[in-house]
Amino acid sequence: MAEQNKESIEKMETDCPAEEAAKDGDKPAEGEDATTEGEAKKPEEPKELEQDAPAEKRATIDTSALVFHTADTTLNVMAVSKGKLLMGLTDGGFQYLLAGARASVGMKAGRYMFEVKIVESLSLAEPQSNGGRAPQPRQLVRVGVSTAGSSLFLSDGPDNIGFDSEGYLVQDKTKKRVSQKFTRGQIIAVLVNLDAASPNANTISLFRDGERVSAPQPIPEHLHGKPLFPHITYKNVTLQVNFGTAVLKRLPFETRLLGAAAKQDVEVVAAPKLNDGKPEIVFPVALPDKGFFDWVDAFVERNPSYVELSERKINEWASKSGLWRPKSSGPTCNDAPGVKFGIPLMDDSSVRRVLDAIAPTQARNYIVPELKANLVSAERLEALKKFSALDFKKTAKVIMGEPDEEFKQNVQALLLADKQTAAEAKKKAAAQEQERKRLLLDKKKKAEEARKLKEMAQKKKLGKEVEEEPVDKEEDAKEDEEMKADAEQEAPVELTDEEKKLWHRKLDVPDVLEKTLSKTYASFSLPSKEEGFDEISYAWQPEAAVSELFRKWILERKLMQPAEELQSGTWFKEEWTKWQKALQSWRKVQAEWKDPVKKKSTHCKEES
Repeated sequence: MAEQNKESIEKMETDCPAEEAAKDGDKPAEGEDATTEGEAKKPEEPKELEQDAPAEKRATIDTSALVFHTADTTLNVMAVSKGKLLMGLTDGGFQYLLAGARASVGMKAGRYMFEVKIVESLSLAEPQSNGGRAPQPRQLVRVGVSTAGSSLFLSDGPDNIGFDSEGYLVQDKTKKRVSQKFTRGQIIAVLVNLDAASPNANTISLFRDGERVSAPQPIPEHLHGKPLFPHITYKNVTLQVNFGTAVLKRLPFETRLLGAAAKQDVEVVAAPKLNDGKPEIVFPVALPDKGFFDWVDAFVERNPSYVELSERKINEWASKSGLWRPKSSGPTCNDAPGVKFGIPLMDDSSVRRVLDAIAPTQARNYIVPELKANLVSAERLEALKKFSALDFKKTAKVIMGEPDEEFKQNVQALLLADKQTAAEAKKKAAAQEQERKRLLLDKKKKAEEARKLKEMAQKKKLGKEVEEEPVDKEEDAKEDEEMKADAEQEAPVELTDEEKKLWHRKLDVPDVLEKTLSKTYASFSLPSKEEGFDEISYAWQPEAAVSELFRKWILERKLMQPAEELQSGTWFKEEWTKWQKALQSWRKVQAEWKDPVKKKSTHCKEES
């Protein structure tokens, strides 16, 4: 079956992307036969290998179950008309950010298709760049399939595959041209063939206005046997999506839309259940450089339904959308890395403003990892107000003190991974240095051999006797052995006893800039229910232990930190003015006493 599948795909590849070229190829002149004597007859174009689908006698799914759950869409997706129309936010920097949506029904077997049509293509104005580069093209659509819980962006990671509107097959951050472009007004059909009895089993194909524009492309082996869900990634367009049951454009063969799929061929995913029927927003509270962001990353990994609202997540989103971020010359930190791309509509914080407005309107779970803001009562109150419109459960999670065993093990794994990465980089650099030395040695040897040959030639020309110098093979062998030993020498990567005792790892940049910390630490406080929290939980240590630890941390900061935020009182200002005047008069008297002329005049007066 595998050989038959490979032959079928190769046969289709000779037909599809080159199909238009074959149609527009050289034609015989008028009155000239298509074939002449001695010439082979042109081979017939390959026929479509997909066959008509047989009548379905099994029970089919309810089309109402085929939707886009909020949890499986990015925050900028606007799904209307029960998911039949996908729009996206475009205000400010959102015109540069991709939107992603994954459907709720995944294919496990059989052969099914879904259709997408670009009904609107937006060309938005943008101010002149400040040295940044806006990603091209301005309008983009990617259609394909992905596994449940994978990235919401097609081509981001190994668990998806699809086609884009530029004619590329995209998968795991790579792309290759296999198709033809599609644009506004054209109906695109994605055919997913998981029928084991088909010659095109485990392939995905693309059709445009009913005609094939891509040969069947193999679905990666690691995705075989997994439910594959329709997935769409787009920006600056409005899309019509058709899952079934009537096709918008017929294909050269009969096939069924996903909305008419047999129940046993698919997997239906229900919307994630909310705790107590309410969406939750979590505010983690921790001290700087004490494992805050490692805890947040672990929390989101364990709870994928929670969406992170932070500057660092906006930067990650922009990078996955193709924006290039120049290296910042200014100071940076994990808590406020800054959204700076050299593009005015990204750098003006418009993305965060729109997110703050749109997030409270969507019934999904959030986590807000703003370290400094979550330690200041006034800023916590301001953040909670944004989510007062909907009935959100507002939770503060205090993560201070000695971590639990799970977190410690996670830190050990991260520290070991960091050491392994550093060791691999060192090994690579050493290998490059060894190669440089080897090339340099070869160059010296060749230069020495050329010199000797030249000397021998000159001696022969002068009629002198030539003696061949012995080759020091032992020396060469010794050098080769030393280089080989250096290259093979590699100690196993392990954590030291000191590293095994660490509770937190030190990141490349601080959690909060020291300048910011010195101005705000005096206003830090632990959260209270009076601020509007429904629940305050202590993840690592009980409340009493955390309160004492927090009090000691503040006292230590006061002892070590200049109190730049303190303001002088009225009494101090008045006394300081008096002191300055008195000091000035004393200095005047001292200066007069030191002046020889004035000193002599005073002495004469005293004598008289």
